[in-house]
Amino acid sequence: MAKFLVKDMLTSIIMLTFALFLFQIGNAFAEQNITCQSHDVCVHPGDHLKYQIHLGVVNSSQTYHFGDMIDNDNINVIEQYNIDQNKTENNTLILNLKTGFVRVQQNSTTAPFLAILPTPIEYNKTSTTVSTQLVEFNGFKRTALVTIQTSVNGSLRVQYDTQTGILLNEHFVGITNLLGRPVIVESSNNLVETNIINSDSSDTAISNSSISIPNWVKNNARWWAEGSMDDSEFVKGIQYLISNGIMQVPHDSSPSGTSQPIPSWIKSNAGWWAEGKISDSDFVAGIQYLISVGIIRV
Repeated sequence: MAKFLVKDMLTSIIMLTFALFLFQIGNAFAEQNITCQSHDVCVHPGDHLKYQIHLGVVNSSQTYHFGDMIDNDNINVIEQYNIDQNKTENNTLILNLKTGFVRVQQNSTTAPFLAILPTPIEYNKTSTTVSTQLVEFNGFKRTALVTIQTSVNGSLRVQYDTQTGILLNEHFVGITNLLGRPVIVESSNNLVETNIINSDSSDTAISNSSISIPNWVKNNARWWAEGSMDDSEFVKGIQYLISNGIMQVPHDSSPSGTSQPIPSWIKSNAGWWAEGKISDSDFVAGIQYLISVGIIRV
């Protein structure tokens, strides 16, 4: 029983931390008042989205089935949440296609529906936290907007399909408190199935990203994560690589804040990256944070 209580508590804590980071994403992506045909959110009866969710040690899936139109602005959505084969939860939601907000049926409280945004998505093209990348989903080449939000407590990377506004991927790594103790947690939310994306993006002639990291840097990251290299050696090495153009990382020209200790989640990130468990973008999120607070100066 105690094992299951701790598991449930960990799930709740991770989900709360995840939600706080998702709230910050609204500052990176601003919705534009342009409709897809007669709707801002472009979904139709019969469409569906399915996500595979990993929250610490808990695996689950979440599916949205878009049902009948209630009126010109609202559509019924059945949310199906599966923790395992023996436990399924269903909720009936109402999505306003004009505002992009959703509410539970029989409830007036609304919240942004983050699984699909109004299209086209408008974003700050001068921000280094948002980039346009070429990605692959179920064999199709898609153009995606990627934003990375970092703080002393962790990093969240979110990826949206530019043509449809569909959430493709979320990945969070950071620190949370479990039973009064700080622990490093990792969670992800990946789109695994939809009928809406069924071809390559109309515009795939785009640079994949401005990130360039030599493969041998993974050795440094591994040594640092294992304690064979101290913080100052790692920072000096990364600083040298960026300053001399050997390692390319998008960053602001003038950091804000003052020098401070390196958060433990960044070292965990480095170790996972060296082992191939997370992407280059996730590793770069930590480096960008170190630059933003003045620990790495370029």
